[in-house]
Order: sequence, then C-alpha cells, then structure tokens
Amino acid sequence: MWQNPTYELFSDVYILNYTNTEEFLRGESSQLNLDEIGPFTFQEKRTNENMTIDKERGVLTLNPKVVLKFLPEKSVAHYKDVKIMVPNIALIAISTLLADNMGYFANAGAYYSISALGSKLFLNMTAEELLWGYDDPLVTLASRLLPGWIDFGKIGIMDRFYAQRKEEVEVELRNLSRRFSINTWNKLPGLPEQGFTDMNTSSLCNRLEGTYEGLMLTPRMKKVDIRVFRKQACRVYPFNFDGQLPGGNGFDIYRYKLEESAFNSSSPFACKCTQNCLPDGFIDISNCYYGFPIALSKPHYLDADPVQRSYFKGLKPDPEKHKSVLEVEPILGAPLALTTNIQVNIAVRMSTGNPITRPLKDKVMPILWLSLYCKEPPPEVLQLLRLRLVIAPPLVITLEVILFLVGMFLGVQGAYRFWRPKYKLVSTKDTTKPRKIIERRKSSVILNVSDNNGYIDDQELAKEAVSLLSITDDDGLTPDLLLS
Repeated sequence: MWQNPTYELFSDVYILNYTNTEEFLRGESSQLNLDEIGPFTFQEKRTNENMTIDKERGVLTLNPKVVLKFLPEKSVAHYKDVKIMVPNIALIAISTLLADNMGYFANAGAYYSISALGSKLFLNMTAEELLWGYDDPLVTLASRLLPGWIDFGKIGIMDRFYAQRKEEVEVELRNLSRRFSINTWNKLPGLPEQGFTDMNTSSLCNRLEGTYEGLMLTPRMKKVDIRVFRKQACRVYPFNFDGQLPGGNGFDIYRYKLEESAFNSSSPFACKCTQNCLPDGFIDISNCYYGFPIALSKPHYLDADPVQRSYFKGLKPDPEKHKSVLEVEPILGAPLALTTNIQVNIAVRMSTGNPITRPLKDKVMPILWLSLYCKEPPPEVLQLLRLRLVIAPPLVITLEVILFLVGMFLGVQGAYRFWRPKYKLVSTKDTTKPRKIIERRKSSVILNVSDNNGYIDDQELAKEAVSLLSITDDDGLTPDLLLS
C-alpha cells in the first residue's frame, strides 16, 4: 500500500486562453476575455522508494517519487497541437521579482534590457510550451541579474510543479492517535518556505507534524477536521468534516470538504504577511518557486476577491464543480475518493523604474487550473474493505452464536449427567480370597474362548463347550458357569 500505491490518480489540466489581448492593451476593452481549454489529462504515478522502518522510534521513512503520464485518449486534444494566448510568465515573474527586491535604478536597467529583447506581455504558444517549458531570453538575463537564482533553462508550469527533487518523509506508526500522519518532511516538522523556524513559533500554515498526504489516514477516525499537505501546493490545507454517508459497498464513509475560507487572510491556516499581501481568495507560494509571484486560488476565482474577478470575463465559478472533497472509510482510515481543484495564477506588481507591466498592475492573472482526482479505490482495497467490514462481521457473529449454543448444550448435558448419572458404581468381590481350582479353570477357559474366538472354527468351539460340560464341582457351580 505504501511502497507502490495502486490508486489510479488523474490530473485534468484546464488552460485559460486570453482571446482579446490586443484590444485590452490598446484600451478598447476594460476586461480580459478568458476561454477555458481542456481537459489535458495526465495520470499521476506515485511510488515510495527506500522505505525503512525504525522499530525503536516507531516511524516509517521513505522517498516519494511522482511522475506524470499523458493520456491523449482522455484529453480534448494533444497539447502539442493546441495554440493558446497566455501571459508571458517569464516577463511578469522577473519584473515583479525585481520590483519587490531591487531599487529604482536596477529596475530601470531591467526595463531597457527587456525592451531591447522585444518581450511582450502576452505570448502565442502551444499548450505544451506552457506546461513543460518554453525558451525565453529573459531567463538567461535573470540568471545574470540574479546569479544562483535559477537552476532551469525553461519555464513551464507542470515542469516546475513536478520537478524531480529528492524528498524524505517520515511517517508516524507507533502513536495510534495519529498513525500514518507526517512527522517530518526533509527532516523538518514544518515548511521553511512558509516561515517555519521551530515548533514554538510555528503556525497552522507551516506546521507539518500531524498532517496527511492522503495515502492512508489514522484508523478509527473521529468526526473532526483534518489537515492535508500537498508538496506541489506548498501549503497545509484544512478539510472540514462534512458528514457521514452510506457507501454503495455496504459500509459508511466520512466526507471532508476544503474549508471555504481556506484561501482567506482571516483563516487560521493563513500565513503571516507583512508586504505585498494578496487579497482574499489567494495564497502566496512564491517562496516555493524561486520567488516567482505564484498565487493559488480555487478555480475560476471561487470564493475569491470580487474586485479581481471583475477584471476578467469568462470566469464561471461553480461551487459544486470546483469544490475539493475527500472521502474516507473511517474504521481502517483508507481513502475512497479524492477531488482537489486548484488554480495557478501569477500576481503582477510594478516598479516605477520598470513600467512594462503597467497594463496588468495589481492584477492576479489566471493561468490554468488543475483537478486532481481519484474516483474509486483499487479493486484489492475494495475487496479488503468488504471482507473486513461487510462479510467478516456476520460470519464472526454466526460462529460466536454456534459456539455459544454448542457450549451451552455440552454444559447442560454435563451437568445433567453429573446430577443423574447413567451408570452406577458397583463393588467388586474380594480378589484377595483364594479361588477354588474350578473357578480358576472356568476363568481360564472363558478367557481362552474370548482370546481365540477370532481364529478358531466351529469345531473348536464345540470342543470347548464339551469340555465345559465335563467340568464338575461339588459346590454345583457348573450351571452358573454355563449360564454365564
């Protein structure tokens, strides 16, 4: 279950295509029109390598590895063949990063360099380039302006989200109250990217201890809220208990739903912010991705700041379609179904020295949204749950009743036999008294007949009988012998 999870986990990617960029940049339109293209479906394959169990500490250590496999038969088209118009992520990211960290003259120099390269705010590219990376001279420029900052040659959303990094996770096994929860990630019980330094100063935003990845949850779960951690989303997310539902396989399930205010600054899970704070409905994960101003939200700005939503036309938030839910079997803590929907956006900020992003200033630009889902558990997990929760209990009860009835019958019969025994004990004759010769002879003859009746024929039996008739005794014991 841990080493090679057999859950079929899929990821649907929906790209938000900009259709009126030229009209917007000329000032002819006050809103940017968005058209959703997708899904582009991938299968997420998760394996856990180098699994070791520390019996003394009662923990499991592993190295998770996640790879994506594209499924063209389930997609709207192959991502290589789809043309889109999207914001220039490299230009916006580098300009915003310089605006946040550099002074006026540095930004002015960057402005002239970017202008000389002919970079534009929006780019026409393929979906493949957006997802897996496109070449941009700005990346080379950024590596010179900020040496040691970038360790990749292309910029792509999925390429960065699923970049292969060696991660080490420690999972709790001994503590029954939080079995299968995370103890540490890369040897830390918190996220340093979100401000974690130690447990005393940690917050729900960056504290990983006691959170779950969703592979397994604590058995015998209670109807309480749980915390879910997703490395790609670089944050702890609260899921509230939403109800107990009857399952179609004969056992009940617990449903958990992502808290409506999970992306708001008023949420207990919100990270502290002192500058460049995002409006409600958005969370900043820039520290997890090279300082790029990446902001996450619910799809189509569901439950997000209405001012940001007013900048765009074509957003259609649907609470039912865009919600995030988790369904769990509470006795064993096995996940049954999962749907998490997250939108990736890029926040735009501007410096007076670099006005190249002025048309998009203070806007949070939608890029794409992902739906990660698992509709049902694997057949072997479902069979195990049915055996444990549906088939076994009545069999055990039936066996207990049968054994109880058999035990009661044997107990009553034993008591009755003890109270009313079927046989009585009788006293035997005194064997110490010497027997007469005739008695010894009678006994010997009878024993001989008994011992040899398995192999003597009728004539021999007749001879034995005659010999018995010839026995005489003064006490008249012969009739008694014959009678016997």
